[in-house]
Amino acid sequence: SSLAYQGVARGLGVERVFQLNLPAIGDRLPDRTFLLEIDPDESARRVGGNGDRIEREDEQFRRQVADAYRLLAATFPQRIEAVDGSRPPADIAKEIFGRVRESL
Repeated sequence: SSLAYQGVARGLGVERVFQLNLPAIGDRLPDRTFLLEIDPDESARRVGGNGDRIEREDEQFRRQVADAYRLLAATFPQRIEAVDGSRPPADIAKEIFGRVRESL
């Protein structure tokens, strides 16, 4: 998430943030990440007033973050898989569990 939030949306650069994270993560990158794609406005509605400082950012920032996640998914397609996050949580979970089960 730091690559999307700080690297792209805050304009620090993906490579720079990645290099800053390397000492902490080393070679421990996830094998697979599921990106729940949902309209940023819908996401804000779901969170309601309970969001943290980042979730309370304006619409433009939320859209930049969403675009950043899509860019990362396109950059690392072997590791990041998009899932339609606008559906009910049970449907999303079923799809993700199915994808994981297929790869075992």
